[in-house]
Amino acid sequence: MSEPGSGGEPVATAAPEARRIARGALWATLEVWGVELLQLLAFLLLARLVGPEAYGLVALAMAFVLVPQNLLVHGGWIEALVQRPELSRAEVDSVFWLLAGLGLVSTCLLLASAPLVSSWFGLPELGPLLAALSVCPLLTSLMVVPAGLLQRRLALAPLALRSILGAGVGGAVAVALALAGAGPWALVANEIAWPLAGAVVLGLAAGHRPQPAFALRQVRAIGCFALGITGEQLVTLGELFLPRLLLAAAAGPIAVGLWGLARKLFELSAELVTRPALRVALPGFARLAHEPRRLSEGLATAVELTALLAVPGYLVGVVLAPDLVATAFGEPWREAGEALRLLALSGPILPLGLLLTSAFQAAGRADLVLALGVAGGLVLLALLLPLLGWGAYGVAAAFSLRGWLLLPARLLLARRILGIAIGSVLRPLLPILLAGAAMVAAALLVRGVLDEPASLASVGLAAGCAIVTYLLALPLVARPALRRAALGLRAARGGVDRRTARLKESGWGHHL
Repeated sequence: MSEPGSGGEPVATAAPEARRIARGALWATLEVWGVELLQLLAFLLLARLVGPEAYGLVALAMAFVLVPQNLLVHGGWIEALVQRPELSRAEVDSVFWLLAGLGLVSTCLLLASAPLVSSWFGLPELGPLLAALSVCPLLTSLMVVPAGLLQRRLALAPLALRSILGAGVGGAVAVALALAGAGPWALVANEIAWPLAGAVVLGLAAGHRPQPAFALRQVRAIGCFALGITGEQLVTLGELFLPRLLLAAAAGPIAVGLWGLARKLFELSAELVTRPALRVALPGFARLAHEPRRLSEGLATAVELTALLAVPGYLVGVVLAPDLVATAFGEPWREAGEALRLLALSGPILPLGLLLTSAFQAAGRADLVLALGVAGGLVLLALLLPLLGWGAYGVAAAFSLRGWLLLPARLLLARRILGIAIGSVLRPLLPILLAGAAMVAAALLVRGVLDEPASLASVGLAAGCAIVTYLLALPLVARPALRRAALGLRAARGGVDRRTARLKESGWGHHL
């Protein structure tokens, strides 16, 4: 039987692989949208109940917790487990115990440093919050290997259950505590719920029962791959950590809370659009890493399909973010909406950048990911220092400018190192951006005609008109993108034969 995806392959042979990848994307989409909508609902309630200062305190404490937690989850270990052609039981067990040990050490260090951090910032209430949150890295370390094993075989339903359970239970407990007057402790409970649910659900679903054995040589090759991604993640964590510290020193916890909400809402929107594609992009791209033409086709389709959702959301944010945030969270949060508007300017190119990173990882070029991360961190620092005087606005402007400045370098490296045809990747974005421009014009027209202070009715009318305009414009200027999206949904339902043949011709059957 010929290799999957080769020119002489029968349609029926490729159909199971296409269905498996498309179903994985569907489960990832259900997970992300379910979780993020639950979290958004919790945010809407908690923001009004606890206020910016409580958010600022927990955001400051989480800046310390996120360092070990994100290094465990996003430090390259999951990607290494997915990317390796074969895995032995000894390798899996050794990685599990290594990460569990790192998680335990991180929890102990955070617990011991909580009083020092509290004293350094002159915020007595910060120490107990950090001490409680210190359990997060340990819980996180227990779910990394199960998550990698499940993602490796595209069994994404347990990942969806984990996330939805953590968001639902955590949000309900947090709101109940906030109503009882717990203040920032309600947010602490919400942060702990996600790794706790992950440790339980993923551990059971993956079927991995680690043996009490550890061999350093078994993790050496995996660790070498993960090291490059870990370095890039350290830079990313610095980008999370440094603005919060600078804002806390310059303006206090309220400024940190405003920036934290703006960034959280921006990340939430990115999760809704990009994470489903990223979940299947790495294993899909890994199969095509040595075939530049098919990799270009796969990347182009992934960018196109994510842009269908990303472009309208971010462009609406550019126009309506301050009014949306003030209407949803209350007028004290309007400044967070202004910062979100600046962040949204980089939104249309965000999926492209993240998918390019997945392509580099799939090709085993974690060194490029690290180099781009370091360059991005230096550019951000150079922009941040002169703009920090504007508070949350300046930080948001620095992040948005950095995204656009680094895009040409990412595209150039993708062409030279991976052989990506940049024109074929960027071309599908043009009609989607044209539909987005029509949508922005509609939103501006409605807001200009109404000419009144923001209200739920006026903001809803402007957003509704913008969305309707986008949906009407898409069939006129982006019909091929809609056709490919429909074929992908058919593959997720199990369509075969002629439908799968059309799917392969569109490029979907090779990757997503």
